[in-house]
Amino acid sequence: MTAMSKDKVRSLLSQPNGTEKLSAKPEIVLPAAWELFTEEANAAACGFLCACAKQKKLRENIAMRLQQDRAPLWEALQSPVSKMRKNAARLCGALANPADAPALLQALQKEDTRFVLPSILLSLGAIGGAEAEAALLAYTVEEGDPKHVAAEKEALRMARARCATTQKHAYKGFAKPVLVELRTPKWLSESLVYELKNMGLSPVKTTTAAVTVRTANLPALYQARSFTELLLPLGKCENKLQDIADVAAPMGEMLRACHDGEPPFSYRVEAKGEVPDRARFAKDMAMLMDGPLLRNAPSDYEAELRVEIGKSARVYVKLFSIPDTRFPYRKETLPASIHPAVAAAVLRYARAYLKEGDRVLDPCCGSGTLLFEREMLNKCESLTGVDIAHKAVEIARGNAAAGESRAKFVVNDCRRFIAGRQYDEVIANLPFGNRVGNHSENETLYAEILDKLTDWMQPDGTAVLYTMEFTLLKKLLRARPALELVTETKTDAGGLMPGIFIIRFSKRI
Repeated sequence: MTAMSKDKVRSLLSQPNGTEKLSAKPEIVLPAAWELFTEEANAAACGFLCACAKQKKLRENIAMRLQQDRAPLWEALQSPVSKMRKNAARLCGALANPADAPALLQALQKEDTRFVLPSILLSLGAIGGAEAEAALLAYTVEEGDPKHVAAEKEALRMARARCATTQKHAYKGFAKPVLVELRTPKWLSESLVYELKNMGLSPVKTTTAAVTVRTANLPALYQARSFTELLLPLGKCENKLQDIADVAAPMGEMLRACHDGEPPFSYRVEAKGEVPDRARFAKDMAMLMDGPLLRNAPSDYEAELRVEIGKSARVYVKLFSIPDTRFPYRKETLPASIHPAVAAAVLRYARAYLKEGDRVLDPCCGSGTLLFEREMLNKCESLTGVDIAHKAVEIARGNAAAGESRAKFVVNDCRRFIAGRQYDEVIANLPFGNRVGNHSENETLYAEILDKLTDWMQPDGTAVLYTMEFTLLKKLLRARPALELVTETKTDAGGLMPGIFIIRFSKRI
C-alpha cells in the first residue's frame, strides 16, 4: 500500500472535514502527517495523529517515533498557535507516557487560552502520577465565560477521577439504626415481610414493591432471600438538579460513618425513570457532588447514588461494600432464567402449600434456580429437575455443585417424562412465549403439561406455576376440573408481568 504524499495530505487537511476524509486509510497517511507535524508544525496534522492514536497499532507507531526524541511534542505544547497546543495536549493524553508530564505541567502554568486548558487537564489525568495528581488537586477553575468554565470544570473532575489512586473502604457498620428500603418483586412484598418477621424485624413501611425497616445491622438483612436490592433513602424533592444535589449532599458523610479509612469514596450516578439524557444527568450530578468526600468513578465504584425520577425525585444510596452472598449457586444462567430473589419471593408466596419432606419436581428446570430456592425454604425429601436442553441441564448441574445442592437433573422432554414415584409438588417457570418459544407452541405445550400434572403428582399435590401466559393457563385449567386453581397473583420481571398460579390436584376424574 503506497503512502500518501505530504503535499496531498497537507491539501486535504486544509479542507473542511479533512481529518475525517483521511481517516479511512490512516496507515498510508500517518508518515506524511508525522512529517507535517514535526517539520512544519502543522496543527491539523497533529489533530490527525490524535485520531490515529485511538487505534492501538497506530498509537504504538507514533510512540515509537517519539521514543528517541520527544522534543517535537513538547515544543508543540509551547506553540504560539492555540490549536497546536490543544492538539499536542490531546496527543500526550492519548499516548499517556509519564515522560510528558513535566512538559504538560509547564504548559498548564503558562496556558491562558480557555479552550486549551481542558485538554491539558485531561492529559494529566490520563498520565497520572504523584505530580499530576497534586497539580490537579491544587488547580482551581477561574470564573469567566460560562461555556468555557463548565468545560474546564468537567475536564478537571474527570482528570482527578482518572488520576486519583483508587482506595477501597471496608464496611464497618452504622453506630445507630438507619432506614433501609428493600426492593421486592411487585406484589410480593408480603414474602419479604414474612422473612423479616422471622428475623425479629418489624417493617416501618410496606408497599407493593418495597419494605422499609430500621436497623444498624445491614449485613444481617442478607439472611432474607426475597429482596432484589438494598437501598438507603436520602429523601425526595422536585426534579431540579440542584434540589437533588442538596438531598444527596449527606451521602459523603454517610459513607464515612459506615466505612473504615479516609475519604474520598468512589461512587457512580444511576438515574432511573423519566430522564431524557442519563449520561448528561450523571455528569451534571457528579460536578455538584464531587469534592473532598466523594469522587465520581463510574468504572470503579463502591457506592451508587440512585436518583429515581417521576413526578418527584427520590434519592438513595446503594452500597457495594457489603457482599451479597445469598446465591452461591448462581454461577451460570440462561436467557430465560428467573432471578433468584424473584424465585425466593414466589416460593414464599406459596409457602403454606409447600411442606417439609415433600418430593419436588421442576419439569422445565432451566438453570435450576427454582429448585435451589425451594431447597432453601424447608427440607425436601428429593428435588428433581427436567429440561429438554442438554446445555440447561449441564448448567444446572454445575450450579448445584457450586451451591452444594442435593437437586438432581435429567435431560428429557417433560412431556415424555414419567415419574417412577409421584411427587408432592411441581414447581415451574413455564416458557413465556415472548422469551422462549411462541404463543401458538405454548398452547399445545401447556395443555400437555397440565395433563401430565395428574400423572406426576399425588392426589392433593400442589403445583406452583410461573408464567406470562396467564390467560392461556386459566382457559386450559377450566377444562380440567381435577386441577383446582387455589390462588393466583401477578408480579413483575424485567418489564414483564408474569402470573403465579397455585394449583391443587384435588381428585381423579
